[in-house]
Amino acid sequence: MDHTEPEIEYRRLPLSCECGAVAKYLSGVGISSTHKFVAHWRCPQCHRDVWVEKSLLECWKDCYFEPSVKLSNSRLPMDTPDDRKFLHAIGVAYADE
Repeated sequence: MDHTEPEIEYRRLPLSCECGAVAKYLSGVGISSTHKFVAHWRCPQCHRDVWVEKSLLECWKDCYFEPSVKLSNSRLPMDTPDDRKFLHAIGVAYADE
């Protein structure tokens, strides 16, 4: 069985605690019932349980947004057929559909 990783371009989502420490290991990752990305970890510095909830648009902005890019309300750069397929699979519908 081939265990090579697929070549997928991605950027790490910046996740940090209120104290400023960066997450080393995530305890859980998922999608909430409100269609948001959720991550959970224990802060390595202050030892608090940290929960982060972000919309997929917030995640994209955190990783890919460049201030010089002007976004159109009708079509965001991340709005690809694969994005729509994924969002439909978790129950999200676009306003233009």
